[in-house]
Amino acid sequence: MNGKKIELKRITKTAALLIMSGMSPNSIPQPVVTRCLEEQHDDGGWAGVADTFWNVVFLQQIEANRYSEAIEKGLRYLQAHKTPEGLWGRSRRDISRIPVAGALLYLLPELATPDTLASLERLWISEKNSLTYKAAYTLMAFRRNAYEPWTEGLIDETVRWLADNQRDDGGFAPWKSHPVDTDVFCTSIALLGLLQYPKKVEPAVFEKGFHWLVSRQLPSGIWRFHEIEDGASWGLYAMTQLLKLGVTKNAPRKGEPVQKGVTYAGDMADG
Repeated sequence: MNGKKIELKRITKTAALLIMSGMSPNSIPQPVVTRCLEEQHDDGGWAGVADTFWNVVFLQQIEANRYSEAIEKGLRYLQAHKTPEGLWGRSRRDISRIPVAGALLYLLPELATPDTLASLERLWISEKNSLTYKAAYTLMAFRRNAYEPWTEGLIDETVRWLADNQRDDGGFAPWKSHPVDTDVFCTSIALLGLLQYPKKVEPAVFEKGFHWLVSRQLPSGIWRFHEIEDGASWGLYAMTQLLKLGVTKNAPRKGEPVQKGVTYAGDMADG
């Protein structure tokens, strides 16, 4: 990806999720790290909020202490580029977006405050029961930051709605009756959201979801999806979390599907 000069955020997002899935940081080619550092602007940001967010996560995953100065500058940029509601969109001029704000508060909890989480709650209420991945990102942010919503029963209702949108094949789409097929992005994010509150979810939901991921995995270890950073990368991370929490007792081949995908990505990184 880097050799083809693909957008930096796509590379760092893929790399960060692969490291979170078990790949060694040493497997990431040094030119990617160098490019990330060189493209950081004087104000601490990169091309925008989403780019800055993922580049900061990437540097944290590579070696937080070594790149602490660049990370701190990036965090200050993100603090200064909130929307009027106190959340984040793709840029400061953008509207607040749950996929950006929820993922950011999940992966960068140091930026979470009671006010930002309350703003996320209000945003989710305004879009409640709309898209599976929005529900999931909201649950991920709430649980990572031990946030208790002021709306009574909101977490239970959101978990129930999300689980109810699982299709018969075990996967997820933007919503159950959506005309598109189930895909690895919606399935992975939905499962990660439900994994935040596993005791509130029937075990069969996780079993069926894991089986969907395994059964749709290509021989190479990835999935059919138009972008690897939102496809295979989230898929592998979801698998690791399902296995880590032991919610897939009957998972086929145990960790083999994860290792297969990480190995494929590592081989690509090595050229």
